[in-house]
Amino acid sequence: MSEFHGISVGTERRDFGLLLSFKAVGRLTHQDYVVVLPIVDQVVMHSMNEDICVLIDLTELQGWEVSEAWTDIRLACKYSDQFTRTAVIGCNRWQRIMSIIGGWVLGGQTRYFSEPHSAQHWLNHM
Repeated sequence: MSEFHGISVGTERRDFGLLLSFKAVGRLTHQDYVVVLPIVDQVVMHSMNEDICVLIDLTELQGWEVSEAWTDIRLACKYSDQFTRTAVIGCNRWQRIMSIIGGWVLGGQTRYFSEPHSAQHWLNHM
């Protein structure tokens, strides 16, 4: 029996604009991205004139297929102009390093947090 894996996506209207949230669980595969990317495309397309902040929860992520690292980079490049702030919640060193690298690609500000409350507070106080 294989372990559960996937990416959940959520959207919320906030005072600053739109919050786009992701939670990655397990070891991600190409199919996980195939399901999520059209959703992200639609959300961004319908929110072109407002600030979009991103919350990425990696606390249950165990890894991903190597080819999907490139998908992450392409996704970050594609939307770098639309994302004003990105908060990454993680629980280990490699997630922190990946968030730093992702921050170089993303537009706006990117910060790593080990506590969800701190990440939410930072996003809510622009």
